[in-house]
Amino acid sequence: MLGWVITCHDEQAQEMLDKLEARFGPLVQCRAVNYWRGLSTNMLSRMMCDALHETDTGDGVIFLYR
Repeated sequence: MLGWVITCHDEQAQEMLDKLEARFGPLVQCRAVNYWRGLSTNMLSRMMCDALHETDTGDGVIFLYR
């Protein structure tokens, strides 16, 4: 099954994931990555890599940027 990583400014990614889980139930292969003004590119890169490894089971991962 494909993994999903939702990325957005501020808390929007987590809010979107919460709405999806409220509608469809737990999404075990989906993670939210929220980023804020001033966040270093190194930290954002590490957050994205962590989310990738948490959601990938071998079928691939889709990154959704909003």
